[in-house]
Amino acid sequence: MRKKTVGTRKLLFLICVCVLLATSVAVGQEQTSPDWNSHDFSFRVLNIMSTGQLLWVCGTDETVAVSSDNGAHWQVKHQKVDGALLLNIDFADSKFGYATGTGGLILATVDGGETWVPHSGTSETILQASFADLQHGLVRTPTSLLFTVDGGLHWTAVSVGQNEEDIKHFPYTFSLVALDGVHMAAMLKEGAAQYESQAFVFTQDSGKSWNLLNIPNVTLYSFLRSEARYWAVGTEVIHKDQPGGGYGVPVALYSSDGQKWNHSTSDLSGCKLEMCTVCNTRGCFSSNGVISRVFLEKPTYSAFPATKELTTKWASTDFTVCFVGSNLYCAALKELAQAPSSAGSPVPTVVAPGPLGAPIPQGPRCIVCGVDRIFIDKKAQGAYTIKLVLGVGKNGTVTSVEAQGAPTPEVKRRIEQQTQQWIFEPYLKDGAPINVKLNTTVSVNVIKPR
Repeated sequence: MRKKTVGTRKLLFLICVCVLLATSVAVGQEQTSPDWNSHDFSFRVLNIMSTGQLLWVCGTDETVAVSSDNGAHWQVKHQKVDGALLLNIDFADSKFGYATGTGGLILATVDGGETWVPHSGTSETILQASFADLQHGLVRTPTSLLFTVDGGLHWTAVSVGQNEEDIKHFPYTFSLVALDGVHMAAMLKEGAAQYESQAFVFTQDSGKSWNLLNIPNVTLYSFLRSEARYWAVGTEVIHKDQPGGGYGVPVALYSSDGQKWNHSTSDLSGCKLEMCTVCNTRGCFSSNGVISRVFLEKPTYSAFPATKELTTKWASTDFTVCFVGSNLYCAALKELAQAPSSAGSPVPTVVAPGPLGAPIPQGPRCIVCGVDRIFIDKKAQGAYTIKLVLGVGKNGTVTSVEAQGAPTPEVKRRIEQQTQQWIFEPYLKDGAPINVKLNTTVSVNVIKPR
């Protein structure tokens, strides 16, 4: 199964890198726009999502907060001082939502977010989660990919039986989707970045059996639930049999069961220039400055002020887009009559948690520690090992970072920006959390734009 797709995957990888090369020339020229408003909270925001016209954030001190006026004002709905870090928040429908985090904590709401109560969780930090309802869900911990069908009273490892060896080729859990009480799936990757090759592991019988599926000729950047269907967005190689080989085009696929996938017939022209990446139910970034709502029968487009600080943690209403960086930033959206005709600047790359089966390190343990492995810079080229000097607070968030040995100031800035988002398990001494200083390294490749 894997040998037949090796050539296609190499071609897809080259296409992705070429897209980065073609669109990254302007990175060093961008400036943070004054049109972005920064919001101060008594806690640190770690993630964001939207449902309807409501914006929801979660973060330190076990906090959940909501805004009903496009991010201008926020109301705390749940908080526990010195409580867990809430890493993820989502809603399956207008009433049922959940937030998950360190210590295996799961908070659930069944009244649209008015009240949040602890739900049966796991013993480990939950890095990723997707629930269809109170009973059925998938979670990824640092060591396991687990599911429950009884509200968390029991957790079982996802297993694909005779395909167990195949699944080992895809150790990175990129995204989870619990569609309903019967259907659940995970998109797995060969590497940590979104442009790596992928496979789906899915169940159609509430976890009694799991199957592995590899869709040929595609590299998928996002996998999510929208309108009671699985959706996957990325790039497809077509016309491979023509002289000179194939070429990549945008693709959006949907499925009701995880096994049979259909091509969306919606207009994907807004994705052609830079491809649609970093998607959520409100749409996809088609550049740093444009949201393309590709899940609609007739896609629509919105513009926002491009910013070097943009991250992959974003949400929007009809009027506002917000993202989580060193703070929470929000800006107004401007509707576009049609897709942009010229390229903008690139968006950040989604990086999955560490691989399943990786050894548990000694000392401070990073649980969210993604960083791009490929940077585009016109002043440098080659492989570099960057030393990071980190300050980590009692709650596990990064309080300071210095990247040493970066080849250019721009690469240094981008590495420090991404590392600022890292999260560690709170480090304990004599049973109490303490501040720590940490030295570590990351290896990156820098490529000059053509």
